[in-house]
Amino acid sequence: MKKGGKNVKQGYKTEKSVEFIAEKIIENALNLKASDVHIEPREDSTLIRFRIHGSLRDFEKLPKDHAKKLAKHFKSVGGLDFSEKVFAQSMSFKHGNCRIRASISPTFLGEKTTLRLLSAKSRVRSLEEIGLFGDNLRRVRQAIRQPHGIIFTLGKGKNNTNFALLKEIISSEKNIVTVENHIEKSIAEINQTEINQRIGLDYYHATKAALNQNPDVILIDNLQDPKTAELIFDAATRGKLIIASLPISKTSEVIPYLEFLKVPNFLLSTNILLIISQILVRTANENALEFKKINKIESRVILKEFQTDINQLHSLEKSAKKFLGGDKIHTSDSAILEIPQIKPELSEIGFTGITGIFEVLSLIDGKIGKDFKKLIASSPNSSEIEEFLEENNFTTLKIDGLVKSLRGKTSLKEIMRKTGY
Repeated sequence: MKKGGKNVKQGYKTEKSVEFIAEKIIENALNLKASDVHIEPREDSTLIRFRIHGSLRDFEKLPKDHAKKLAKHFKSVGGLDFSEKVFAQSMSFKHGNCRIRASISPTFLGEKTTLRLLSAKSRVRSLEEIGLFGDNLRRVRQAIRQPHGIIFTLGKGKNNTNFALLKEIISSEKNIVTVENHIEKSIAEINQTEINQRIGLDYYHATKAALNQNPDVILIDNLQDPKTAELIFDAATRGKLIIASLPISKTSEVIPYLEFLKVPNFLLSTNILLIISQILVRTANENALEFKKINKIESRVILKEFQTDINQLHSLEKSAKKFLGGDKIHTSDSAILEIPQIKPELSEIGFTGITGIFEVLSLIDGKIGKDFKKLIASSPNSSEIEEFLEENNFTTLKIDGLVKSLRGKTSLKEIMRKTGY
């Protein structure tokens, strides 16, 4: 395969067994440090794609019938129902030192198999390592050290954030219980429960059982029903610290979503400590990144696109320098001076990892928190919350990403791509 995944290899010789082909696909994915494998039926072939550093890349093509054969193979490995072709099925299995979560779903052209590759010894990263710094980091640490209340996480990469939060407070004096759809990280110091719909262990019943274990902290990786929401708000009121992930993507959607789950308005402002929203971006190899000088007109265009002003941006970049490294400041008190870009000749190999860009709204820190609590009382919609945040110079995902790009962590183009420009 050409680096970057531009050329698609033709598949293994068809006389090889399906078991052999499955093994080789997984081994190739592990060698390339892929996080996911997609085995997709096409009109005339089976397409194998790997997700590497957050981006899907074509790896190879196999004969058309291999999508069906591989789906059947993984069903066999996981003890799934061969005859089920209408509803999605999922399971986990081990491959050497790697744990793999497989999902098999029907599509118009046949069954698609998706494999998530999970390290058997997944290291829990710190808050700094996932991309938090400065005031955002301070606000997160302030919230996670509260004895009770609720921290909500949302967006891509929230599972890493959840465990980075737990890492901050793991101790022999705390009983920490998690309720997870799939256990991706096995942590010795905490008590983890996996949802099992087949036996009726859904989020509500698993959370109810967790509360009977006399926990100090509960993590729920997907809050999506009114009964479980009622449980966690009641638990927070009774002195528990809750970390809960929501199946939404914007900070401005949290309050409307919780009201949709029938959480009484007064419980929102009294129990929510913090909202962390995030997306994942690719990090650049420092040798592949270069800074291009821009003029003041170009600077004004970028500031307008990112809905910030030079005073806020310059202050944030100076603050970020001691956390994110680098020598040169790429803004002045009047304009952006330079923007980062991947060198054209290294465009295919310029990215080497993944980090998060964040927005952190604290309800227990400063004037914005107090004012937001007052706003909650009026049951604001998403647009009203976005207007409130803009008026209060809130550091959005876009601004956090712009700062990280100026500190040489990624390219400006990558930030624009991931934030919707």
